[in-house]
Amino acid sequence: MRYKGDAMSILLDPDNYESVKPKINSMAIVGHTSCAEVKLWARAYKAGKWWMLVSEEKLKEAVYSLSGKSPEAIDKEHSYVVGLKNKVFREDEGLLACFNFDDLLPDKKYYYYLIGDETCERRVELGGDHKYCFRTLPEQMSSLRFGFYSCHDPYSFKPSSEGAWESFYDVLIDRKAHFVVGGGDQVYCDTNKETHIQDVWGWLKDNKKALIDKYSDASDKLDEKGLVEYFVKLYRTYYRVYWNFENLRAVYRRFPQYMIWDDHEIMDGWGSLTQNEREEKLARMLRDDEPEKDYQLVMLMFRAASQVYWEYQHSHNPSTKLNLENLDETQWDYGFEHGDFAFYALDLRGHHDCERDTYKLLGKAQFERFKAWMTSRKIASKKAVFIISPVPVVHWNEKVANIFDVGSVKDDFMDEWGHETNHDERKKFLDLLLKISDKHQIPIIILSGDVHCASAYRITHSSKYSKANLFNVTSSAISRSPAPSLATIAMQRSAKISGYDGEFEQLYTVAGKNNFALINADTWDGELTIGAHLYRCGSEGDDLHQKYINLV
Repeated sequence: MRYKGDAMSILLDPDNYESVKPKINSMAIVGHTSCAEVKLWARAYKAGKWWMLVSEEKLKEAVYSLSGKSPEAIDKEHSYVVGLKNKVFREDEGLLACFNFDDLLPDKKYYYYLIGDETCERRVELGGDHKYCFRTLPEQMSSLRFGFYSCHDPYSFKPSSEGAWESFYDVLIDRKAHFVVGGGDQVYCDTNKETHIQDVWGWLKDNKKALIDKYSDASDKLDEKGLVEYFVKLYRTYYRVYWNFENLRAVYRRFPQYMIWDDHEIMDGWGSLTQNEREEKLARMLRDDEPEKDYQLVMLMFRAASQVYWEYQHSHNPSTKLNLENLDETQWDYGFEHGDFAFYALDLRGHHDCERDTYKLLGKAQFERFKAWMTSRKIASKKAVFIISPVPVVHWNEKVANIFDVGSVKDDFMDEWGHETNHDERKKFLDLLLKISDKHQIPIIILSGDVHCASAYRITHSSKYSKANLFNVTSSAISRSPAPSLATIAMQRSAKISGYDGEFEQLYTVAGKNNFALINADTWDGELTIGAHLYRCGSEGDDLHQKYINLV
């Protein structure tokens, strides 16, 4: 059914979405880095051919001005230039690209520069101040330091605030961190309609009629390709707005980044509503008498959100199987190793479906993939394993979560591993981790975000896995308005695990402050020490405090 009216509704040009907000034009991110290779991601301010140059030394002023020379000529003339590649940045691809460099030396600092062609006002677009640099990791890593954060939302404050980003950058520099993990909700597309930025789903409600008018053919069939292209431009805007904060960009351009998404890169509570509930919510949200078409629009929005997540976050992670036309075949979870330590980032959104009978959070394919990784021979030889689970395994009081899972907070509680609908999956997950930790005497630390406060728990099963060392450390939020201080009352106390023969031991809880974590693993006199430094501060980065949690 086509919408009828006196005139066709006017549809906003997606390039003008949030037109009054300052946005990033050119930006760089250091991605997955090893002792010999690096991924360098960049966005440029205009289309055309751009070069990424990697150097062992700072380019001299006379060199980086290029003096009419091509980047290839600079490469040939200076032996300290160790890598030069070019790519064409296209408008329809978001004006961004990822460059891969290998044959680098371990534990060495490199500078990098994004260089434009002769039509650019300045040839060296990024790197002219030599602040664009990274360090490869050591070849043999017996010690490790990395940062962890989640929930970046400066627009949840009035006025907007960077939260703890400046303190985070200072701590990473001071502690000589090897890399950083972003544990989810690196942007918020959906929750700030009453503050300073448009809720994309509120936008869909207001503009659905105009969308259907423009993107329906004579037979009333939606132009899915055209709609996805339109929605992609909206989602790209959020990244360009949310990442236009100096201290965030300083962290991203200096330290290797590993990222995984959570619900706010898509839609609040994505995966935790049944189809009927989604249809009811969408009908209420969009006030439409064509629920099938509403649902079609929402799934196209999911495709767009997935594409832009890949463009801005996943493209510089370790590579995985990608099929943006069929998201059921796309793998967002990934593993990586650094010396004696192994990491796995779990995807709790891309295949999350509360209507499945089993594996509602991860999906069976991801769980089996993760299980094969955990039980592989290489894991048995590691000193420690870190699992990134954007939603905590334990945080909120589970009795509260299962009693009050109604109304507007229903999907929030159903996101949790501790919700009774996810207990069977959590049992399999905990059994796997405790068994491996017990068998090989490997500490396993789960790192989580999502909940806008911080906590730390030990997870035990003394009768079956008495030698296991398993912890869940949560740090959230780095710049989102935090949960009130009284939220600690609702956090899980030390208790037996509901639906599982094990126990939670509460080690630490804090709310009411922006926070982030610095994780260290070191060997002293042959003995391994692992700890989490949980930092907290006010919204302007003042009164920085920390709590150290021993994780062995």
